[in-house]
Amino acid sequence: MTGEIEEKIHPGKGINYYVIAVITIGILIFLIGNSIEPEVEDELDFYELMTSLGFASVTIFAFFMAKRYWGSRIFGKTYLALALGFLCYSIGWNLWWYIVIYGLDSNPYFNYPDIFFIAYYPLIIYHIRQNSNYFKRSISGKQKLIIVIIPITITSMYAFFGLFQISADGGLATIQISAYSNYDEEFFKEFFLGFGYIFATSLTFGLAIIAAQIFRTTVLGAAWGLLLLGIMLNTFADIFYYYVELFGGYVRQDPVTGIWLAGTVFLCYGLYLHRKEI
Repeated sequence: MTGEIEEKIHPGKGINYYVIAVITIGILIFLIGNSIEPEVEDELDFYELMTSLGFASVTIFAFFMAKRYWGSRIFGKTYLALALGFLCYSIGWNLWWYIVIYGLDSNPYFNYPDIFFIAYYPLIIYHIRQNSNYFKRSISGKQKLIIVIIPITITSMYAFFGLFQISADGGLATIQISAYSNYDEEFFKEFFLGFGYIFATSLTFGLAIIAAQIFRTTVLGAAWGLLLLGIMLNTFADIFYYYVELFGGYVRQDPVTGIWLAGTVFLCYGLYLHRKEI
């Protein structure tokens, strides 16, 4: 650990499990309410607004971190990248809702929000890689394998279940795999866009796992654990969304809405712990 980091990092109190309990209970209440309350057409309702505020909150926390540690060799730039990444995600998210609310979702893929969603990934990958490299210049062969296997496995599953249907009407012995019959140009536009997003988000998740391993034995271990949890929840939510959107469309009552919100809350708490421990 360099002298700069030794001077700037101070042991914090770690995770407050009362805070984790409150967050968990709050998310469960949100999920139940979201599943019961009917979706209001052509209106940004409470549950959609809360998710939008969640992404905006991560952006604000990250900008605060970048400003506070701008003079450091690494943290100022990496947290600026994180802030810009979630700013892009937040802009894309709100543009997407604007298109949905005002009935503009007939626009073909590729759509305007995708510009900002795509910009998110290189920025967050930069944040993770630069922080990891600063503490550990090289990673083991096993860790490299994790980075390769996770995105390949997740995107392969998406591709398989997106292109083929499995039926077993007569039990496991009669499992049949066949291609869907409703492929058209719009299907493949959406499929390949989702494929790219899922590969990018699962690659981000794999890099976050390695970062969590690197920071596990440092005073940043608790904070990185929460960041990993937030990224993991967003990874699952993105995969769920793109698969559902491929076959019928996402609706606000889907559990994925609450999972997105949970991811942003844990990311905010992780950034707060970074603030305390750096």
